[in-house]
Amino acid sequence: MDSAGAAPPDAVVDQAIVWWARLQSGVAGAGERQACEAWLAQDPAHRQAWERLQRIGRDARRVPSALAHSALAAPSEGRRSVLRGVLTLSGVAVTGWAGYRHAPWQRLAADLSTRIGERRAVAVADGLHITLNSDSAVRLRLRREARGIDLLRGEMLVRTEARPGVAALRVDTGYGELRAEAARFDLRRTGDGARVGVYEGSVQLLRADGMTLAAAGERLAFSDHGEISRLPSDPDRLAWVDGMVVAKDWRLDEFARYLARQRLGMIRVDPAVAGLRLSGVFPLDDAERALKALEPALPIRVTRHTRYLLWVGPREA
Repeated sequence: MDSAGAAPPDAVVDQAIVWWARLQSGVAGAGERQACEAWLAQDPAHRQAWERLQRIGRDARRVPSALAHSALAAPSEGRRSVLRGVLTLSGVAVTGWAGYRHAPWQRLAADLSTRIGERRAVAVADGLHITLNSDSAVRLRLRREARGIDLLRGEMLVRTEARPGVAALRVDTGYGELRAEAARFDLRRTGDGARVGVYEGSVQLLRADGMTLAAAGERLAFSDHGEISRLPSDPDRLAWVDGMVVAKDWRLDEFARYLARQRLGMIRVDPAVAGLRLSGVFPLDDAERALKALEPALPIRVTRHTRYLLWVGPREA
């Protein structure tokens, strides 16, 4: 029911978490269940939030009452941390929870996240700075003597500086672990692998089959196992930090896919023009304007059918 509408407000999500934890605790009585039903009937957004939680926890085991009570007592941000524990004990993978595309759902599993079209720069600790690209989420593991980041989805730029008594930064990519002491690198995670580009310092990639070193100027593409591709890193790939995209002899469909990561909705490219090549610097946050800038140079026509659908096809003769 909720796929066509906007995500519920954070306050509604928090209240849905409270009801979900309470009813899963095993101590809720008939009165509390009736009160929950009354809350659901108050607003369609309440039902929307509840149904998403139900889908996620459909196969979950009963939550221990002590943990449920912690969820009820915790403030908003603490409640989200408790919920991560609820999901783990219930057999629901945190990365599966984070797989929902729209905020605030990925924020429930992550410490930091961005909506589609949003970018965010954060100094997460002394000497550790990250910038998240659109639709990205990370979980932080910060201790005095060690630092870790789990990239749950999307893309980030990391700058880490060595600090006395602090171990090398560890980054879980989902396809292997990165370690870096003093480095600047970007990392993107997809459904079938990850890519890391190193711009300063060096980064170690550790997988079950061994360790691979990437120095400044190198880029690695990898998955769980198999061959690791090594290519030159390209600083122009970081243009997204400034809200731009630098295309160098890109296919048109590749360019459209890149822009689509920054907006709600879809961009469809007709196969007849998909292979056209382009180069240039374009705005990242206005896909329609970026694509229409190509019309004088390429035989294409860009049409907006709704606010969520752009169509790129051949220009009529």
